[in-house]
Amino acid sequence: MGINTEDTFQREFTAACSAGNVEAAERMLEQWKKASPGLGATAISDHPLQAGLIAAAESGQGEVVRSLLNSGFNVSPDVILAASTSESTEVFQAMMDRGWNINQSAGHTGDALSHAAAADRTDLTRFLLSHGADPNRNERAGMWTALDLAVMHASPATAQLLIEHGAHVQNTNALIIATQYGRIDMLELLLDNGAKVDEVPDNDLPTAYKGFNALQVAEREKQKQAVTYLTSRLH
Repeated sequence: MGINTEDTFQREFTAACSAGNVEAAERMLEQWKKASPGLGATAISDHPLQAGLIAAAESGQGEVVRSLLNSGFNVSPDVILAASTSESTEVFQAMMDRGWNINQSAGHTGDALSHAAAADRTDLTRFLLSHGADPNRNERAGMWTALDLAVMHASPATAQLLIEHGAHVQNTNALIIATQYGRIDMLELLLDNGAKVDEVPDNDLPTAYKGFNALQVAEREKQKQAVTYLTSRLH
């Protein structure tokens, strides 16, 4: 294919994938294979038509995703992020059916569970956890756990799911973060599930308040409601 022809083909293939047109995507892929024999995904590189898989994942087109994975495409970090955006359990199921590791990192931005928790996608969080996602895996280049992200950005319902599936509450930064963000709802949830007001976390996760407990952080952050609430939960 010439450069212009190839660009046009790429756009049309990606559009077919995004629209969920399985027949068109498969037909075009066969055409591409005949025109580009020997090319495809490898263990260290994505398929030249990877944009089609990403578009299908982002649009929630599970059948197209399944077809492309069966044709040798890779689940790259961009595909994980796209699937997370779509919130499509069908897409994730297609990925898992092809042997995808649900705890695979998508780079410094975290794994699928981290993204679901941070975006407060409660149903997707439940799905991922029920299929083996580990809430204690730290896939954000040493930054935050899924529970930390939920405490920052999500609802108590999402955080509760993580806790019910084994997310560590003690000796983590979750209570410190809830204090910094003034999340009284999260403070209540964490304390009801085993967190301690006077605990000083001893872990390698980064925080500006290493060596402080939650009440001390609340006082330094001038989070008056948090100070009042945490004081009431000391005993």
